[in-house]
Amino acid sequence: MEADAYAYSMSFAEILEEIPNLSFAQRQELVRRAIALDEDDLTPEENEMLDARMEDFRRNPESGVPLEQLREHISGRLSRR
Repeated sequence: MEADAYAYSMSFAEILEEIPNLSFAQRQELVRRAIALDEDDLTPEENEMLDARMEDFRRNPESGVPLEQLREHISGRLSRR
């Protein structure tokens, strides 16, 4: 049996651990594919907004917010409700 014939699956935790090891281009592809899975649930306006934000990020990657900062921001907004 060829090596390609073996199925290998990763847990969600394993996938998250591997993300930092991906190249920038690979992470972009991962995001594109994740968005495509839910694309039918988004309005055309939401898709345009996401496309514009991704294009802005491609032009200036330093403009992104670190995940921990985003979590703190969201947690703060949710705790005020």
